[in-house]
Amino acid sequence: MEILVTLLLIVGLFCVFIELLMPGFGIFGILGIIFIILSWGITISTFKLGIVIVLIEIIFISILLFLIIKKLKNMQIYGKFILSDVVQQDKKEVGNMEELVGREGICKTDLRPFGSAEFNGVVLDVLSDDGYIKRNSLIKIIKFEDNKLYVRLVNGN
Repeated sequence: MEILVTLLLIVGLFCVFIELLMPGFGIFGILGIIFIILSWGITISTFKLGIVIVLIEIIFISILLFLIIKKLKNMQIYGKFILSDVVQQDKKEVGNMEELVGREGICKTDLRPFGSAEFNGVVLDVLSDDGYIKRNSLIKIIKFEDNKLYVRLVNGN
């Protein structure tokens, strides 16, 4: 009986792990949860033994998930599951955007027509009024409308 319970738990955890790696319909996740609950249900033939085994399983699963998440952070696959805040490192709090109208800056990315530009060390998302503007071009903020900063290529560039 103990072998069946252990096998159900291992297969259940494996199915849940596969579901984490392969997003989709959720069949592996559902099967994993069913197998884990079945392993718990079988162990509760005696109340004391069932409580002890369920507590051990909860502790074991928590430690295992913690280690998996810690290991995934060091792997390249982690970026596919969790959005990184690398873009946010360059951005700073600006305040009133209308005060920025008239400032000149440099395109950090190509504006097609959306992109990023730097104004006095602050990186902002901008919208080109002229269409496509190449990276590293000198631009000027011409207006702030509908919560968007519109920019135009500075003449002579």
